[in-house]
Amino acid sequence: MRVIAAILLVALCLTAPAQAESAAAPPTGCGFGNLGTLPLKGITTAGTALDAGHPRGPRIYSVTSAASREALLGIRDARDGRLIGERPLPLALGSWAVTVAPDHSVYVGSYNGTAGAMGRLFRYDPFTDRVSELGIAIPGESFVWTVATSPDGSAVYGGTSPTGKLFRYDTATGTYADLGTPVPGDQLVRDLAVGGDGTVYAGVGARSMKVAVLAPGGGTVRQVIDPPIEGTGYAYDVHVSGRYLLVRYATSTGTNPMGVYDLRTRRWKDVVPDVDNLTVGGGRHGHDLHLFQDDELVRYDLRSGKVTRLGFTGYGKGAARPLGWLGPVLVGTSSTGHIWHFDRRTGQGRLIESTLTPLHVTIRSMGAGPDGRLYAGGFFTGGLAAYDPATGEAEFWPEVGQSEGMVTHKGRLYLGVYPGARIYEWTGSAPELLLDLGAQEQDRPFAMISAGDWLAVGTVPRAGTHGGALGLLDPATGRSVIKRDIVPGHSVIGLAYRDGIVYGATSAFGGTSTPAGEAAAFAYDIATDSVLWRTTPVAGDLALGSITFDGAGRLWGLSPDTLFELDPATGRTVRSVRHESYPWAGATQVWLDTHLVFHQGSLWGKVQGKAYRIDPATMAFARIVRPVSTMALGPDGHLYLSRYENFFTYRICA
Repeated sequence: MRVIAAILLVALCLTAPAQAESAAAPPTGCGFGNLGTLPLKGITTAGTALDAGHPRGPRIYSVTSAASREALLGIRDARDGRLIGERPLPLALGSWAVTVAPDHSVYVGSYNGTAGAMGRLFRYDPFTDRVSELGIAIPGESFVWTVATSPDGSAVYGGTSPTGKLFRYDTATGTYADLGTPVPGDQLVRDLAVGGDGTVYAGVGARSMKVAVLAPGGGTVRQVIDPPIEGTGYAYDVHVSGRYLLVRYATSTGTNPMGVYDLRTRRWKDVVPDVDNLTVGGGRHGHDLHLFQDDELVRYDLRSGKVTRLGFTGYGKGAARPLGWLGPVLVGTSSTGHIWHFDRRTGQGRLIESTLTPLHVTIRSMGAGPDGRLYAGGFFTGGLAAYDPATGEAEFWPEVGQSEGMVTHKGRLYLGVYPGARIYEWTGSAPELLLDLGAQEQDRPFAMISAGDWLAVGTVPRAGTHGGALGLLDPATGRSVIKRDIVPGHSVIGLAYRDGIVYGATSAFGGTSTPAGEAAAFAYDIATDSVLWRTTPVAGDLALGSITFDGAGRLWGLSPDTLFELDPATGRTVRSVRHESYPWAGATQVWLDTHLVFHQGSLWGKVQGKAYRIDPATMAFARIVRPVSTMALGPDGHLYLSRYENFFTYRICA
């Protein structure tokens, strides 16, 4: 498995039992109706740590991510997985950042993009069983990616995004110090390690993949270590192990090499290919490191560089995380909440099923299926749900990856899955992989349409890269045509089709915070393999969004701030109207924020958290509901909307 720089680290399994769920009778009449929730649930535990020396027995601390409610800090016995307790983390949606201090306190860095919530720090005291919320680490930073404590426990360091800052929290005074951006131009401090002498090592991305070495206290950058590999991405996992600095990189091409840096000689000693696990130092035992390659546990000798395969693959789904040792037993977790053990004496391992509480996940995408049902994909645990508008019944397949887009084409449902921009055909019980764009540095297939014989896909590239793609796939023959950089440096986030021509809308943001000019629209002739025109419909907009045709053959687009009509023959903007303002000057990454469909003589749009009915003649907006996150036209001719895990309908009447 390739573990890449992504919020989702959940594998797509091909054999997943469906779960049926009864629901109340669907609403009748006109207008808005609340449908409750879909059965999209899961356990995602990106942030996890082991306290092997806890006086009441070894404990594993894991944060289960949530959709809109508080994330939960789960406390389990590391020996048998017994659930000791789960404690809410107020104003946190989830965490990648959990560490145990010398006094057995647990510090958690969280994420939440909601204004006023942002990235916060928490402390859990295992002796009082109390969670303390320690406030926003750095105002304006929405994500605390990593936390690490100083050897004496006097300070907690954290790394953030979207501006790649480092902070220090003084555990005695409860005060924060903003230590700035250790490598200017990088968006994330992705991981931290603190050496025995207090030296701070900060791995950054998504551009340079460098490691900044800071003096004890974190105030001064003493050295910046360039990666031993080419490309862009992240210094994703950082660990100090004796005289060695271990750095696992997540690159834009999907590879995950681990560099071994000798801190005495200040030289790279080795590069280990294809290291899939998180927490690269958690499996250290003497000179041996225990790592995962191709989903199998291996032993890597730091002295000789020799790799020995150990035959253990049963760590559970998602990404493996070796945490540490209980005597001869290596203890680890998976990102789906399981605990695993590996006994180095016997060479045997075992899997302990998760005892954590599954939580509802955010609805990420929705689309009408070929069977009269509405389908929805989850974020970021994934899963696929189907809702029957006629009966109100729902069905759930938990082991399907995060669907960024979905569309029905020639009687089949197709899913665009993140990471790696993988395109699947849904068979009714399992997904079948048809196309993988990961090797072309693509990640998020938001835009999907049926285009004659072709399935057309628009993608956002991997973090740290520019240049999305327009992909064409003929499922009947397997033939594909991939047009990367059809608008140089842009992501393709909106698609429409008419008479052999695919029309596209872009975001000037790829996988970085730097936009490549203004957002564009284009027309691509499938038969001649040529771009007919490329224009800039809305001056100053860095992202457009969803596009669609109306019943009269007019091409419409909805950006975060403007509704516009284009001439399909030339791309000329026929007319436009500014529907509300948008803070482009401060935007660091805008992909797909809009949805637009034509139905029963009206345009129906979702933008900036609100849904509208739009008159094509006057371009007047009439708001129908807020707040909403996603919208789709159902197979029954009514709208379906979501907000986090909440599921709604808007029944359209003449």
